[in-house]
Amino acid sequence: MRAPSSETILLTGVSGFLGRHILWNLLQRADTQTTVYCLLRPQAGVSIEQRLHAILGAGNGSLPAHAGERCHAVSGDIVESNLLLEPGVREQLLHEVERIVHCAATVKFDLALHQARHINVDGTRHVLDFAEQLHSRGRLRRMDYFSTAFVAGTTPGRVYEDRLDAAQFHNTYEQTKWEAEQLVRAAQKHMPITVFRPSIIVGDSKTGYTSNFRVLYWPLKVLASGLVIVVPAEREGIVDIVPIDYVVEAFEALSRNERSLGKCYHLAAGPEQQSSCGELLEMASEFFGVRDPWMIPPHVSYRIVRPFLYGMFWGKRRRLLRRGELYFPYFAYRGSFDTTRARADLDGAGVAAPSVRHYFGNIMRFCVDTDWGRKPPAPPRSELRSSPQEK
Repeated sequence: MRAPSSETILLTGVSGFLGRHILWNLLQRADTQTTVYCLLRPQAGVSIEQRLHAILGAGNGSLPAHAGERCHAVSGDIVESNLLLEPGVREQLLHEVERIVHCAATVKFDLALHQARHINVDGTRHVLDFAEQLHSRGRLRRMDYFSTAFVAGTTPGRVYEDRLDAAQFHNTYEQTKWEAEQLVRAAQKHMPITVFRPSIIVGDSKTGYTSNFRVLYWPLKVLASGLVIVVPAEREGIVDIVPIDYVVEAFEALSRNERSLGKCYHLAAGPEQQSSCGELLEMASEFFGVRDPWMIPPHVSYRIVRPFLYGMFWGKRRRLLRRGELYFPYFAYRGSFDTTRARADLDGAGVAAPSVRHYFGNIMRFCVDTDWGRKPPAPPRSELRSSPQEK
């Protein structure tokens, strides 16, 4: 059964990289009359309407005329009870909303545990409380929750979509997303909820466009300098990356079908399309015309190379090195995200995760053209494509 031709959605996390792409996609659908309420935190000196206008403007013409009329800013905050909604606004949303898309989260790896929990766990609990109120009124048609494939933590081997095993974690981001998904899984037993777990999201596969230059981008930026001789990585370390357009299109296709309710999907490259540290470094070295660096295991690098580098670097370079250490565990990653369920339910939709070899040059070219985000990028009009149902 397909989604209705009109729906009213409460969307969180719209100011983030993933959330704004979800919004753009919802508003560009020509076959539905979707109304989206965007929950935005109040900020001093700028109104929520101004913030939403900037987010919509970043689409650079990819949105249809009058799309903004179906999109409304709502002042609130997931970390507060009742989402910090004014009573009148809260009652209006409870009367109109029938679907929730929860993207809001902190993706910082180095937050203190209590800070990360406040946003990722408490915030999700508050969104679930709102969903419960909608459900009790018979209004909730579905809730879509964005987790992460890295709730697997340090678990090696095949990681399955229906599993949420206790694990050790590399950072507070992984741990608190695991804790938040526990809450969502419990609520799934009595509410119509679907969980989506993306792996590492990079720019658009065709245009390369991104506004997020973290995780994978940091080591590639350093490599592009040509000054790197040794990198803390294992050649066979698994790197699972997916372009933002695949994540959005897969989410669109799956969430429009009610058979997705109650399930969990890995929006990942999976064993079929995943890459490795060795392969990515070879592609990057070729693209930037630099020497392919030596790779040594991160734990060896931390004991031997790190003290040497800290002795050589100071100031800005030392801070850059310290920031990069947050990503070292992912250069020797051993988890492989199974995508059997996602591929089965996407069968016939014309949506499949591409190999990074098909778009690596595009995402790197965008980095060069924008000086790794220093130059304000202008997303091309072709960045967002029509949904599978519109092709």
